[in-house]
Amino acid sequence: MRNRIFGGIGVVWGGAILIYALFTSGSQAQGAYGAGQMGGVIFGVVLFGVGLYYLVKGGSTKKE
Repeated sequence: MRNRIFGGIGVVWGGAILIYALFTSGSQAQGAYGAGQMGGVIFGVVLFGVGLYYLVKGGSTKKE
């Protein structure tokens, strides 16, 4: 159950990062600032994907 909760949080945060990146993508930054922005977007994609995986799968473990 804990994995599903953290997965939901990851989906919400990752989705918020991606939505923000889509709405503010008008300005293309140069240099280190642009690299930081791209790194943030990549982090949002990974956070959304892993969160979605754990939200769906649930990370169930079999206790014996």
